Amino acid sequence: MMIGYDEYENMIVKRLQMPDVDVLPLPLLWVLNKERSVNNPRVYVIFAGSAFEDTDRLGDYSQWDTLSFKLVIEARTRDGKHGIFSVAEEAIERLLKWDVPDATQNITLSSFSYTDGVQNNWQYQLAFSFQRVRIRREPEPDDKLIKEITFNDHLNVKQTKNEEI
Repeated sequence: MMIGYDEYENMIVKRLQMPDVDVLPLPLLWVLNKERSVNNPRVYVIFAGSAFEDTDRLGDYSQWDTLSFKLVIEARTRDGKHGIFSVAEEAIERLLKWDVPDATQNITLSSFSYTDGVQNNWQYQLAFSFQRVRIRREPEPDDKLIKEITFNDHLNVKQTKNEEI
């Protein structure tokens, strides 16, 4: 079974847990616009999308699946111990040292950019991605294979035979 997008979000949240930083999956977009009520920096993790590469193979079906994520980092300052930049650097270090389950390549960073700065509430986004392979699974056959047969032999004695048929 392939790891789901929400499971990856939760793994990233767990991976990025830092002292004095609130790390959460992004519940709703309006959360980013509300006024901050705490002093701790926040990191929101959101699955941003997936890109599937074309495949020209016949028969077996496999396809590269690039998963993209964003971190929205909020803090009252941009520099200093609990500023955006130090939180972002720590997040980057933790992501780059992580062996992502089922990934075929390490995390690739794509951008770190300013988003907003209102009422001493700075926001930046860190975008990254990794690849995995999606493989089409053949459907289970409708017919169950017989694994055990019970019969009476030539002496009318009940016999059981277990074989892969």
